[in-house]
Amino acid sequence: MKIQEKPDYLIFAESAKKGEVSDFPDVSRGWGITIEQTGSKPPMEWMNGAFNRIDKNMLYLLQQGISEWSESVIYPVNAIIKYKGILYIALAENDNVDPSKNKSKWRQLQADDFNALPAQKKINAGAPIYEVGEQVSFKKTPLFNNSELILKNDYQNSTGFRRSPDGFIYQWGEISIAQTTDFAHFTVVFPVAFNEYCCFFNAAYRYDACFVTEQTRTKTYFTGTLFERLIRDTIVAGRLVWFAVGR
Repeated sequence: MKIQEKPDYLIFAESAKKGEVSDFPDVSRGWGITIEQTGSKPPMEWMNGAFNRIDKNMLYLLQQGISEWSESVIYPVNAIIKYKGILYIALAENDNVDPSKNKSKWRQLQADDFNALPAQKKINAGAPIYEVGEQVSFKKTPLFNNSELILKNDYQNSTGFRRSPDGFIYQWGEISIAQTTDFAHFTVVFPVAFNEYCCFFNAAYRYDACFVTEQTRTKTYFTGTLFERLIRDTIVAGRLVWFAVGR
């Protein structure tokens, strides 16, 4: 069957003069009504009215895309309608069943029906929100304000960084400290440079009771000193775990 071209959206007899269009007197009866009323000859006004009616119905469907629910229509299974701005799909054949009140005959159409994100649009305090009621598996990290969201698994790597939607950068890592006495100087080079500043740095030493003091903190690195708590005591070889925050 040939694919039809885009229609012109014109309405038959839309510009007819006064008295040239009349509503068809009996749509259900059809042209048979002319036998009784006009000697089997339909008048021009009825003809204009009949074609005008057809074009208006077709234009309504073209404008709406999906027709609005009507209590006078019998809907088959899988019929899709629009009711108060929400799309519904029929679960069973029905007629005159309010889609918003009968969940055994209708359910809201979900994004999952189109192989998309299964979210339901709802209005909360006048603002639209989208509720996801199913488990969703993303192949890529979603963006929020053009920044990737921070995920739990991102912190499972021994060294790394994440940029948060509010502009902050979180960085973490580990460095090795060789065995020494009393203290050990160290330098941490951040995986990425902070754009403006590093506002926080903290570190903890594994395997020994030590504390850290700060010497230099820049956008690209941190230098500090690891001290043993007792004078002339040995700092055993181990790992310094660090965490930094900045913008």
